[in-house]
Amino acid sequence: MTEARVPIDLRRRPDARLQVSRLAAELFWRDGVSATRGEDIAAAAGISTRTLWRYFRSKEACIEPVLEEFGRRFVAVLAAWPLTATIEEFLGMPGIAGPVVYSVDDVLAMRMIRLGFDEPALRSSWLMVCDDAERQCAQIFGLRLGLDESSRELKQITASVSGAVRAQNDWLSVDFVDRQFTPDGGELLAMLAQAVRDGSNGHLGAAV
Repeated sequence: MTEARVPIDLRRRPDARLQVSRLAAELFWRDGVSATRGEDIAAAAGISTRTLWRYFRSKEACIEPVLEEFGRRFVAVLAAWPLTATIEEFLGMPGIAGPVVYSVDDVLAMRMIRLGFDEPALRSSWLMVCDDAERQCAQIFGLRLGLDESSRELKQITASVSGAVRAQNDWLSVDFVDRQFTPDGGELLAMLAQAVRDGSNGHLGAAV
């Protein structure tokens, strides 16, 4: 259901933007992007259109918080990767949860990524989210490689790994949305490890 029972308080609720984002993603998926207006999203959230535009630059940008939740997992995994472990050792450690089951937000995000192949504005929102994640990854990779964040080498490595992970997320989204295919957790973790090693041309993946 996209009808809001209680107006979303964007000023006081820390998850308010995410709540609006979920509603927008549901509307885009149900009715299509072109048929969904900013007014429709605002009405579903129980807020005025003016308030919506105060927090989102466009109707397509409304999906970014959902996409950010989806992309944040990769950054969180890398941030927890100890210097003393290889990427394979780390991902195989007990207690490191793999994405075995997709959450409701994951499904919404994958649907928006899939729609983005036909809707350039949605694709742009996804790429902006990926770009922000890439900047966060640069800090993590710089620490492991002993490189300054401003170095050209680090920027190239980070861009390559981030691009490989984005391509995997695109593939996973298409497979799930179009074919209802969900890989097992071990396969997803192996794909992530391969993206880190291959994307960095072997610079990343080993213990430090």
